[in-house]
Formats: sequence, C-alpha cells, structure tokens
Amino acid sequence: MRINTTTLVCLSALPLWLLVNYAQSNPHATELYYSNFYYPFVLKIHQTLLGRFPFSIGDILYLVLFALLIQFFIKKIPHWRIKPLSIFLDLFSILIVMAWIFHLSWGFNYHRLPLNQQLGISLEYTEQDLEDRLDKLIEMSNRSHSALSTSDSLAVKIPYSKEVLAEKIKLDFIFSDPMFLETSKVKKSLLSLPLSYMGYAGYLNPFTLESQVNELMPKLSIITTAMHEMAHQLGHASEKEANFIAYLSAIKSSDPYFQFAGHTFAFRYCYSEIKKIDPKKAAEKLKALNPGIIENFRALSLFWKQYENPFGFIFEKTYDGYLKANGQKTGIKSYHEMVGLVINYHKKQINP
Repeated sequence: MRINTTTLVCLSALPLWLLVNYAQSNPHATELYYSNFYYPFVLKIHQTLLGRFPFSIGDILYLVLFALLIQFFIKKIPHWRIKPLSIFLDLFSILIVMAWIFHLSWGFNYHRLPLNQQLGISLEYTEQDLEDRLDKLIEMSNRSHSALSTSDSLAVKIPYSKEVLAEKIKLDFIFSDPMFLETSKVKKSLLSLPLSYMGYAGYLNPFTLESQVNELMPKLSIITTAMHEMAHQLGHASEKEANFIAYLSAIKSSDPYFQFAGHTFAFRYCYSEIKKIDPKKAAEKLKALNPGIIENFRALSLFWKQYENPFGFIFEKTYDGYLKANGQKTGIKSYHEMVGLVINYHKKQINP
C-alpha cells in the first residue's frame, strides 16, 4: 500500500506527542539538552538571518499564512461533502507541521527546569511577606517618581523616542545566560493595531524568534513588555518567569526611567494579589503612592479601554487555552505568579 506525504505527516503526530510528554516528565533533561545545548544554536541562526531586518519578518509570515489559509478554505469548501476525510487530513497535516516547527524552534522551553529551582528559591509566601514587599515597592516607586517628575501629582514622561528606547532596552537587558548570545533588539510589531484590539502588549514569534511590542502603548509599558518578550527570546517560556526577568532587568538598569518602570510594574502585580486577600488594606497601600504614579497607571488603563471590544473575551480564553496546552497549568493567571519570584528573590538577597 502506498502511503502519501499527508498520511506520513499525520502519523508523525505520535512521535511528537511522545517527545512532548518526555520533555514534560523530564525537565532536567529538557533544560540540559534542549534549552542549554540545542536552543542557543537555533537562536543564533535566527538572529543571524533575521536580526538584520528592522521590521518584523514574523508579522509578514503570519499575514502570508493567514492569506494562504483563506485560499485553502476557498479552494476546499466546494469539495467538503465529496472528500471530507481528505480535506480533514490536509488541514490536520498543516497543523502537525506547524506544531513540529513550533516545538523544535522554541516550544520545548515550556518544559525546562523552572527558574525558581535554578535560583534556589520558593514560590510560596505569606500575607506578611506580600505586604512587606509591597511597602518596599511603594518606597522605591515613590523615590523614583520624585527624581523624575517635577511634582508628586504629575505622571512620569519618558523622554526618549521609541527608536532610542528600543536601543536602550537592548543594552540594559541584563538577564543573559553565558550560553546565549546577546538578545536581538526588540521590534515594533507591524500588527500593533490588531494586537491592541486583541489585548496583547507584545509577543515573541516562536517561528522566527523575534521579540516585538505593541508600539501604540505608552512608553513606560513598552519598557517592561519589551524585556518580557526578550526573556522569552532567551528561552524562558513561562509567563511568570518572563515577568520576573523583565522586572529584575528594569530595576537593575542604570537608567532611572527603567528603574521606575520596573518598580511600578511589580507594584501592580503585588497590589492585585493583596487586593484579593484584603481589599481595605490594598486601598490603603494605593493611597501611599504618589498621585503622579496613579496618573501613569490611569494612562495605561485608558489606552486599553479605547480598544475594548466584544471579542476580547474570546482572545483571552484562546490564549489561556494555549498556555494550558503547553503545560502552564494556571494559564493567563500565571502572569501574577511572578509575585512569588519577586518576594523570595529579595528575601534571599543580602541587600533587598
């Protein structure tokens, strides 16, 4: 019996499933052989080929794939009732090819050894730990704000152009593993407007390994978003880990605007967590912030509000499902789990 290419591709779903399950069950092996040995070479190749382009090749690729997908359905729909199995196998084979490319280029990083284990810290914390860290973040945020604003009631304005900001972010990103080359400069997404309606601040393209941000956002948010995506580019797939790395890179920067971005970024997540536990205490903590910082938060909130739409819930659920399918059990809630990393990282430091 002759087996065609489509059938072979569909059958390759089994070895892929076995590989993914092995990676999930053996994070030490995934860390050693994939994240620290194989992936650096993949990243190097992508940087060499695509890093020279100032625009996002990945965005263009997505647009082309979207057009081809539409063409596929237009071509196949008339034959759906005649050859349903054939059309299903064609579509399934396309998905399997994309799944192979996704995992080989970046996706297995979801199953590497957790960062907290590499750093030797816990993710657990008490309410008092949370309150103590929040107080410290309020202190640091207010101090940074006072140094950057002429009044405690005025929002901080980033003085750099977005082009200069991208260069400075690349230079100030500090969470680099010796195994890796330096990260590539973050790119402005060509799809920033659609991303805004989808509620996305940025993303790493897992096929081209380009980190990109929604350039329509306020500049203050671009700083931590870019560093978050650069952390993904280095192979840290977990959202809580990418958030933590973005925070750490920002506060360790020599640039006071980056430090302010990092402190206020972590404050928002810690504040959100204490609000779930004790709303009254959370309100008291919020009042301790300089009013100008609240203005920065308000600017970000107003930005996202203008793009709210009935489909936002669908995009959120879709991404939540994507994360869970890749081993992130808490889905989009995992972004908030960076709080445990922040608290326990500083508890371990001599000078927190």
